[in-house]
Amino acid sequence: MTDSPAPPHHASILIVEDDRTVLDITSFVLETAGYPVLTAMNADEALAVLALHPEVGLVLTDVNMPGRMDGIDLVHAVRRSGTSVRCVVVSGDALHAAERLDGAAPFLAKPYDRRSLLQAVGAALGTG
Repeated sequence: MTDSPAPPHHASILIVEDDRTVLDITSFVLETAGYPVLTAMNADEALAVLALHPEVGLVLTDVNMPGRMDGIDLVHAVRRSGTSVRCVVVSGDALHAAERLDGAAPFLAKPYDRRSLLQAVGAALGTG
């Protein structure tokens, strides 16, 4: 099965994931599809990356992470910042995450495959 790669995109994707294996695989899939990728292991790191990289157009964040904020708190912080950065939330706990998100961002259930990841990212960025 081959999906055509996304066109090169000027906006970067910030992946926020504390599981190194998931982070590496997700980065590989998105980079292979033509997306520039930045990474963070928790919400505090993600906010620091966002402050330094205005080219970030999408935050792809897990819900459960170490630190003072989880991924849903991160989405709300990004929304409050007033930027045009879009967000997609991923989690293995779909019911709990969807309730807490309350429509603030699209949700992608773990485990996800390459196709569903690229579809979610493309839809969020308006490229797919």
